[in-house]
Amino acid sequence: MLSSLCVIADPTVRYLISVNRATVDLRLKVADLEAETPEDPWLTLAEIAEELRMSPATIRSWVSNGTLRAMRPGKRKLLVRRSELDRMLAGEDLYDPDAPEVSRPAGEARRHMDTIVPPGKSPHWSAEAVEHVSRSGWLGVAETEWRRALRSSAMAPPDPGFIVRIKDIAEAAARKAAALDELGEHEPGAWWQRQSGLPGGALSYELRPGGNRPGPAELWVRFDRAVDELGRTMAEHSVLDERQALEEVSLVLHDIVDALLEQEGRQWPPPPDEPDHSDRDTAEEPDDA
Repeated sequence: MLSSLCVIADPTVRYLISVNRATVDLRLKVADLEAETPEDPWLTLAEIAEELRMSPATIRSWVSNGTLRAMRPGKRKLLVRRSELDRMLAGEDLYDPDAPEVSRPAGEARRHMDTIVPPGKSPHWSAEAVEHVSRSGWLGVAETEWRRALRSSAMAPPDPGFIVRIKDIAEAAARKAAALDELGEHEPGAWWQRQSGLPGGALSYELRPGGNRPGPAELWVRFDRAVDELGRTMAEHSVLDERQALEEVSLVLHDIVDALLEQEGRQWPPPPDEPDHSDRDTAEEPDDA
């Protein structure tokens, strides 16, 4: 189902891309804030979430995945131009891996397809996908990606790919939360009723309490609480509560990713003269869900 996605195979390359690619528009600078006009104001992620009636975890994952271009005027703060939000919602500037490569102005970011919001609500999916992918079917796809992200973390060695792995889990949690939200009055399916907790019964060793988890301890405490709540809601089979717990897991993992990048001394966004590593992508098609 996600065969249209471009999946980066090499973990180290993915790590570099996660820092440097189109997660932020490199053309934006703090000085641009002074150029705000009533017709094109800066929006916070919370304002976008409220306007679109979507979870903040969805909006944050859009930025993380390069679907929505943002700038960071200060620590842990992201802003988006109204015009940029409108272009994203209209499906403009989408990166097509099958299209011939064209030269781009220095620092110009490519927009990656929205894979968080279900096809029926996202403008980035084809009419065929909208017609044939049911709400419960999309939940099945989201569950597959969620389990895949968790498996990637299982028994993984300490390496730069840690940041990519938890970023993938954050996006997978937001995707499943959005799928649960889209269900409405529809039933999630018999497989969902049979679940009694996290896939495999527990998190991978690199994510469990007591391990050598890099990053601020207070964020990991928040993460542990969110995971405990997620396990409880899955056992109780509450769609609403599970969705909210997944959103919190996603948001705190995005915060941990930001904190780890700051600890490494990486500027976010990178300076305009830093090379863009996105052309080093090596892609493979994921298995059909």
